[in-house]
Amino acid sequence: MKKRGFSFLPRSLKSKYDWGDVVRASGVYECSVCANFEAFKKGERFSQCQDCINDHRSEDNKWYVTNEFMYFVSKNLNIEFEKLAGIQLHIADAITEYVGTVGFFFVHVIWFLFWVFANIGWFGPKWVFDPFPYGLLTMIVSLEAIFLSTIIMMSQNVAAKKSEMRAEHEYQVNLETEKNVAEILAVVKDVRHEAELKHETIEEIKETVEEIQELHEDEQKEKEHQETIEDFEQHEKTQFEKQEEILENAGIDMIEESAPPIVLEEKEKKRRKKSAADASNKKRASRKRSRTAKTLITFDDEYRKEIVESTENTLKLDTGKKRGRKKK
Repeated sequence: MKKRGFSFLPRSLKSKYDWGDVVRASGVYECSVCANFEAFKKGERFSQCQDCINDHRSEDNKWYVTNEFMYFVSKNLNIEFEKLAGIQLHIADAITEYVGTVGFFFVHVIWFLFWVFANIGWFGPKWVFDPFPYGLLTMIVSLEAIFLSTIIMMSQNVAAKKSEMRAEHEYQVNLETEKNVAEILAVVKDVRHEAELKHETIEEIKETVEEIQELHEDEQKEKEHQETIEDFEQHEKTQFEKQEEILENAGIDMIEESAPPIVLEEKEKKRRKKSAADASNKKRASRKRSRTAKTLITFDDEYRKEIVESTENTLKLDTGKKRGRKKK
C-alpha cells in the first residue's frame, strides 16, 4: 500500500465517484454517507456501500478518494495470459477443446461407418472409391492423428505454462502474505508488550494507592486514638481540679501522688521550668557579681597607681627644693 499526498484536503476538493463508475486506480475509498472505507481494484466498478445496505439507508452514496493507494499482488491469470497469447495458441486451444467433446467422437463414428459401408458396396458400385483394406482412410486418419497430436501438444505446453505462471503467482501471493503476517505479528507483539507494561504500571499504581490509603488510615486511626487519649486526660484533669478546689475549700490537703498522670506531668514541667529559671537567675547574679568585683579591682588598681604617682611627684619636688637651697 502506498500513501499519496493531499490527505489534508477537505472532501469538497477531493475527487468523488458514483457507484457504477469504473475504478481508475486501485486503493481505499471513503463512503460519503457513513464514512466507511472499502478497497477497490483498478478496472472494477464502484458498488454500493455494504454498511449503508446493512443499515437500510435510502441515500445514494458516493466514493471519495483517500490517500491510500494499493498494489494488488493477486491477478486473474487467464486475463494476463490472454494478453500474452497469439492467434495460433487460441486456434490450438479451440481445436483441443473440440477434440475432447462427444460431438467429435460421433462425427468420427459416422464418418468411419459411412466410409466402410460405401466401400463394401452397400450404396452401389459407384460409391466404391477406397476398397478394402481402406488405404486412403488409413492415410487420412494417420495425418489427422499427427495434426491432432501436434495441436494437443501445443495446447498441453500452453497449459503447462499457465500452470507455471499460476504456481509462480501463488508463490508471490503466499510470500507477500507471509510478509504481511510477520509484520502484523510484530505489531501485535509490540501492542501486547505495551499493554503488559501498562498493566504492570497500573498494578504498581494500584499497590501504591493502596499503601497510601493504608498509611492514611493508620495515621487517621492514630490521630483519633491520640485525640481520645487527650480528651480522656483533659476530662481527668478537669475532675481533679474540681476535687482539688473542693478539698481546698474544706481545708484538706490534696495528696499529690493521687493526681492523674497529666497533672503530674504538668507539675513536673512547671518545676523543671522553675528550677531552670532559678538556675539561670543564679547564673546571671553570679555574672553580675563577678563583673562588679572586676570593676572594683580595676578601680582600686587605678587609685593605687594615682597615689603612687602623686607620692613620687611630691618626693621629686622636695628633693629639688633641697638641692636649690644647698646651692644658695
